[in-house]
Formats: sequence, C-alpha cells, structure tokens
Amino acid sequence: MSKTLSIKDAQAANIQVIEGHKGDQAVHDLITAYRANRRSGTASTKTRGEVKGSNKKLWKQKGTGRARAGTNKNPIWRGGGIVFGPRPRSYAKTVNKSTRKLALRKVLGDMIAAECVVSVPS
Repeated sequence: MSKTLSIKDAQAANIQVIEGHKGDQAVHDLITAYRANRRSGTASTKTRGEVKGSNKKLWKQKGTGRARAGTNKNPIWRGGGIVFGPRPRSYAKTVNKSTRKLALRKVLGDMIAAECVVSVPS
C-alpha cells in the first residue's frame, strides 16, 4: 500500500526539505538557465560588407543632379545591409552546484507539502 509523504515523514526519513520563501530565487535561476541553455542563438543578418553585389560607384560624384551615392550595399538603400542587426551568439548560463541543490530541495519540499509525493514500500 502506498502512502502520501508529509513534511514530518520527510524529516523523519532524514530528507532535507525547505519551507517558507528560502530557495525561491534558486528555483528561478535554475529554470531561467535551463530555458536559456536550450536557445540556439542563430539569428543573423548581413551587414553591408556581407551583402552580395558590386562595389562599383553607381554614378559619378558630380554633374548628374542626383544625390551622391557610393554602393547599393549601403544600409539606406533597398537590398542593402542591416545596421546593428542580430548576430549569432550564445545564451548559455551556468548555475552553481549549491544553487542547484538548494533548488531541488525547495521543489521537493513544496511537492511534499502539497502531498504530490507518494512513497511505495519495497
């Protein structure tokens, strides 16, 4: 027959559980790091140096009546490069071992307090 564990049963079994608000930040840090580490971080755009095209001057500097222009890879132009766009980067975060242990004890204590943990005798 299985039995739902209580806080007193856990303390009698020498299971370290945390009550109150201690450990809430540790749980938050662990979940944030877990979700951040799953991100691929591959968003990317091309700068004016990476856009395919010629570096030839579009028209001469003076005498056309048009505004001066260099290359059509300029970010002002349609089809030009992107200024300060996203680049591939790592979102990896590390969590200290003691913080991981604290978070585990906090979550286990909360689950025992909510009577979500069942002990099955062997």
